[in-house]
Amino acid sequence: MDRDSKKRKHFFDEIFGIDPVKDVDEMFERFSRAMDMSMENFGQEPFIYGFSLTQRPGEEPEIREFGNIPMFEHTETEEKCCLDKRKPLIDILETEEKVHVIAEIPGIEKENIRLNATDLILDIETIDGNPKYSERVELPVKVDPQSAKATYKNGVLEVTFKRLESSSRTSINIE
Repeated sequence: MDRDSKKRKHFFDEIFGIDPVKDVDEMFERFSRAMDMSMENFGQEPFIYGFSLTQRPGEEPEIREFGNIPMFEHTETEEKCCLDKRKPLIDILETEEKVHVIAEIPGIEKENIRLNATDLILDIETIDGNPKYSERVELPVKVDPQSAKATYKNGVLEVTFKRLESSSRTSINIE
């Protein structure tokens, strides 16, 4: 490890309590092993792989991997096992009248996607396929779950809800 890498590692350890270089190196090592195992299917479909790193104050960093390559992790005995479920990449868009939830869940058949909603939560789960996905999405505003319309095309799920009217705002005097 060169001197700059040591400085960078020390800086991140001190501020965030993580070693991002090590985490990313491990992730790419798993990716490389998965690619080696997937070469027998080369040319049959495109490979998709990516990750996002989220660091919220006071929480452990969260690394989310996505794509259609089965990912593997190793135990101390170097045994490989398939990860149980993944979290899809989610984007939420708001307009004056609607809320759009867009999720990337490639490699899944439409019939294997299960959606359930309340006025503030959307649950996305796949029942078959590899990989399996599961995510609970907290919606930014109250929606009408009965108004939900969902489409799935090319690995992208879009669920659209009508926004519920927000209650009127009342000012409160402090005594």
